[in-house]
Order: sequence, then C-alpha cells, then structure tokens
Amino acid sequence: MQKDLEYYLSLDYPFETYSGENEVGDAFLVEFFDFDIKASSEDFDEAVELAHTYLEEHLKRELKAKREIPKPNEGRRFMEHRTALAAYKNKDFEKAYSIWEEEAKLKNDQAMANLGLMYLKGEGVEKDYSIAKDWFEKASSYDNDSANFNLALMYQTKIGVEEDIEKAKEYFRKAVRKNHTQAAFRLALVLLQDRQNLDGVREGFDCMLKAAKNGHAMASIQLTGIDKDLATNVELNEHFRAQTMEKQLEIINDTLDRFIRPILLKDGGNILLIDYVNEPEIEVRLAYQGACVGCSIASTGTYEMIKGTLEKVIDPRVRLYIL
Repeated sequence: MQKDLEYYLSLDYPFETYSGENEVGDAFLVEFFDFDIKASSEDFDEAVELAHTYLEEHLKRELKAKREIPKPNEGRRFMEHRTALAAYKNKDFEKAYSIWEEEAKLKNDQAMANLGLMYLKGEGVEKDYSIAKDWFEKASSYDNDSANFNLALMYQTKIGVEEDIEKAKEYFRKAVRKNHTQAAFRLALVLLQDRQNLDGVREGFDCMLKAAKNGHAMASIQLTGIDKDLATNVELNEHFRAQTMEKQLEIINDTLDRFIRPILLKDGGNILLIDYVNEPEIEVRLAYQGACVGCSIASTGTYEMIKGTLEKVIDPRVRLYIL
C-alpha cells in the first residue's frame, strides 16, 4: 500500500487539549504527541482545526523531503523505537528488550506488542506464552493492530490458550480496522469456510479484497479478477446504465439464473451475488459455492465465461471479482 498524504491523514494521531492558563496564555492549546505541533485559540473547535491543519502541512513537508514519518504513538520517542528495531534485526535482543521495556513504561503500545513477540518466539528471553499474552493484551487496550493480530493467532491456533475462534475473529476484526493486511487475509479464510452464511461470506469477501489490494500474494491468488484492468475505449451500454440500481440488479440476477447457475449446478457448484456497485464504475462481486470453491477451472475458464456473459448484458467496462 502506498503511504501517501491521504494514508497518514487517516491515521489516528493522538493529541491533548489544555484549557485555561498555559504556555500560550488563557486559551485552548492543542498539542500532537507525535510531533512538535501546537495550535491555540480561544475557541476549542478552532484550536483543534488549526492543529490538524498544521499537522497536514507538516506531513506534506516530510513526504516531499522523503523523510520517514512515525506511526501514531511512536512520535517523540521515534528514534528510540527505530534504534530498538535495528538492534532486534541485528539479533541484539538484549538492547532491543531494554529499550522496549522502557518505552512500555511510557505507554508505547508498539513496544508492548514487540515485547509480546519476543516472549512468543523466545528471542532474548525464555519463551513464555502467558507473558506474551499479557503484553499483547496491554497493547491491545491501546488498539494496537500487531497485538490484536497476534492474540487472534493465539486463539486460532491454540498457542498458550484454549482454541476460541470467536475470540480470534474479534481480534482479527480489530486489526483489520487498522488496515492490517495479514489479519484481513486470515479473517477472510475463517469467514469463508461457511459459504452458506451470506453475511459471513460478504465480510470475508471484503477482507480478501482489502488484503489483495494491499498486495497480499495469497489473497490475490484467491480473488480472481484482481489483476484485470478496467476496459477503456469501449462502447458503453447507455440503456443499461440509465436504469435504476434495482432494475440493473434485476437484470444481473436474471442473467445469473438463466445463463450461469444452470452450468455450475450441473457440476455440483453455484454462485452468490455478494455485492453490486454502479458508481463510479460498475463492479460485480461473486462468490463460488459447492464444487466450484477451490476449483482451478473455476478461477480461469469459468471466470472468463461469466465475464463474457456479463459484458454482453452490460458492456465490456465492468469490473468483476470472483472468490
């Protein structure tokens, strides 16, 4: 995933607001913890808005200069954290541990998660799943994506805890909300085991698509169509595109019922319409059921057959994803 200005603005950088007498006088002072950024105003909302404006300007400068930008809560202690990471990569676990231990005292949730990983793997410390879980839970209280992902793995694969798939899904979801790619892929695999549960399949599809768009290789293999470019310079079916969403869906469902499903049902398979989007571009999301799931022919020949059928009904400018 490209880390551009939009990406960094979407991150939840923490800030504190002080009122009354402070370094700027009798006004509201807003300070971002991760940067030397402050703004003040006699109006609270204006102070917050100004601080965010200054943050955006700072991020633009850093990106233009191609300097590394800290994640939320790394901020002022950014270089300490990077020093620990370098030590960890060089297998100087004692140095990494000592830095992260101090950082954890300062409520650095990533340091907590990293200590959990060290105990989980037995790197520089004696392997201890119980202590690892404790550190992950502390970091999870700050909604740390790495900690949530590792807690999910522990509950999914019975590492130091009893298997609990519901808890695993809960922690995976927390990590996915922070755009954790591996968590999106793992959660998708769990949810897609039962393709009769439409809500689960829909959520699993969204997770798989998110992972694939973030460059996850296995997700891209699972999701047919992710590597296809949207057709350009083609004649559009203006009659279809002028219809209401309801009418378009009716046409697509009729097409699936008449031309697609009978072929799949004959071989013990089926297909679900997961989602349909017609703005800004037409996008159809389908999921195989039965014998079609995991079939190599379904991911190639069947995909092309479905795509060709939909292009005749709509037009070639259709984005099709099939899982």
